[in-house]
Amino acid sequence: MDTFELRTGSDATLEEQLVDGLVEFNKSRSTVVRERFEPANLKSEPVQAFALDGVLLGGCVGRVERVWHWLTIDTMWVDEAYRGRGIGGALLRAVEDEARGRGCRWAEVTTFDFQAPEFYRRAGYEEYGVKRDYPPGHANYFFRKDL
Repeated sequence: MDTFELRTGSDATLEEQLVDGLVEFNKSRSTVVRERFEPANLKSEPVQAFALDGVLLGGCVGRVERVWHWLTIDTMWVDEAYRGRGIGGALLRAVEDEARGRGCRWAEVTTFDFQAPEFYRRAGYEEYGVKRDYPPGHANYFFRKDL
């Protein structure tokens, strides 16, 4: 092909073809990627822990990826009136313990500067990246922890 045309805009069919092309390339180069994309391995399994005392005080929700053995923390929240009482740490440990029981080797989480980066540092998570000015005026931290 000697010439090509560039287009901008949205096209769901072309985007799906683009993703399929990248996945097929990756599968052709890596056994572990090929295994991850087997239909039975595409679904992540939820892990959840909730603190209840008649009302929801907090919770931690994550996903376990079974093939590559990692936990992703998606949502972590404790009611402000109950923070500093160990609820967050207990929730996080419960989800990590469940992930370990499912064979996970490490966990990851992202958090904004106005959320809880120090909480995750105290819980043994190590920062491996940061997006500055994302959202504007803030930072988004990337953490991981060996389980």
